[in-house]
Amino acid sequence: MVPIEGRQLAILLLWISLSAIVTVAFLWVVRSTRRPRDFDAVQSDGYRLRRGWGWVYGSLLIISFAVTIWTMPYAWAQQAAAKSPAITVEVVAHQFSFTMPSSLPARRLIKFVVTSADVNHGFGIYSPQGVLLAQVQAMPDYHNVLYFTFPGPGTYIIRCLEYCGEGHSAMQQPLKVYVSGSQATSVSKEA
Repeated sequence: MVPIEGRQLAILLLWISLSAIVTVAFLWVVRSTRRPRDFDAVQSDGYRLRRGWGWVYGSLLIISFAVTIWTMPYAWAQQAAAKSPAITVEVVAHQFSFTMPSSLPARRLIKFVVTSADVNHGFGIYSPQGVLLAQVQAMPDYHNVLYFTFPGPGTYIIRCLEYCGEGHSAMQQPLKVYVSGSQATSVSKEA
């Protein structure tokens, strides 16, 4: 017999406990339905119970919405939470490069205004560890807005996320993110 490890034992005990709870609940329902009851009384009790739980769930939904709405990634929520106005950065995608600054400050709200000069592109911001942090479409004759705050300094990678031609796989650009005050605060454009 293969010995059971600690994690496997915990999962087994959890499964047995949940199975026992479901079995007891099922047996209680079976036992309670053996007694005949007047349908109007059952219906009245059911509606009262449903109404009570409806108020509980509705209240919890409204409270959780009110508490969490400020943490949503909506532009107005990010602007309201920012200690200073957003830095506006214009990004133009071309086959097969991005026209944008080569460096930006960390921990500041950045408003990327993204468009394309030729075909559809994707504008993806990857962390120094290679994790996709944010993305938006880059389309000709249209400006998409992406609000983003870089969590810390490092070299982030901007990649195209939509196939745009033969050179698509090489369409990436490093973006140096620095701590505010360690470089000039003006944002300069580079090709």
